Amino acid sequence: MTSQHATPYPLEGFDYRLLDSGDFQKLEQFGPHRFIRPAPQAIWPKTLPAAEWRNADGKYEYFKGKETGGEWTLFGKLPKDGWEIGFQDLRFLVKPTGFGHIGLFPEQALNWNWITDQVLRSGRPEEINVLNIFGYTGASTLAAARAGARVTHVDASKASVTWGRTNLEVSGLADRPVRWIVDDVIKFLTREHKRGRKYDGLILDPPSFGRGPGGEVWKIENKLSELMELSKNILSEKPLFLLLTTHSPGFSGLTMKNMLLTYLVKDGRFETDEMYIHDTASGLDLPNGFYSRWSSLPAA
Repeated sequence: MTSQHATPYPLEGFDYRLLDSGDFQKLEQFGPHRFIRPAPQAIWPKTLPAAEWRNADGKYEYFKGKETGGEWTLFGKLPKDGWEIGFQDLRFLVKPTGFGHIGLFPEQALNWNWITDQVLRSGRPEEINVLNIFGYTGASTLAAARAGARVTHVDASKASVTWGRTNLEVSGLADRPVRWIVDDVIKFLTREHKRGRKYDGLILDPPSFGRGPGGEVWKIENKLSELMELSKNILSEKPLFLLLTTHSPGFSGLTMKNMLLTYLVKDGRFETDEMYIHDTASGLDLPNGFYSRWSSLPAA
């Protein structure tokens, strides 16, 4: 089955596979280990036999009343400090977390190459300033840094920022100019505007809900407009690229594009689509959120 998406999902050079999906679950391979996690949109039946699913090293399930939303049941012994997987020349530390994450969002892989390409095609990568807010464990930060850009990575979680630093180091990019900031995004953007700092590339992946380091509450439906207004203040006069993604119910790629058009840019080249992961068993594409990308560069 051939994907109908504009951007093919990158499998080559990625130590990750979506082995199967269905019955509201997904079976994933992260390097040598495989896991079962919820997939609410996988309403079709599974393709692989039950024996393949029983070979999983762990399963995450949602439970009412759990602060994290759910919990893991681990069937095999995993490395205590996690293990590394590769995406082309980048390396990422992965391990199960209390919120059901593994430390990497594979659906974003189709954006990592795009970020690298934008910086390289600028012809002046060392002059490009990129801001990655809600940067989590830094995959997009690494994608920009490997191309030579100066990157500022912001996240309210100290643990995530530390994890991102580790990913930069294990990827052999520790000498790249990356600033790691633990801060509330709204407060950070306000201060950056007062400092007069400008950025040529913006990467924004706002969560549906979250809390800042000082207990600040983030709800995307209440904060997204403010986020875009503040982002406009720190955008350079001739920006290179913008990437806005979401996993929030009720938001779509078209919504993201409308927000970019309303607050940040009027002209340029847009790409808007679903984020997805290719299921190697069924040949289907499992939807995982939306993106809208803008570039000042012509199509390659």
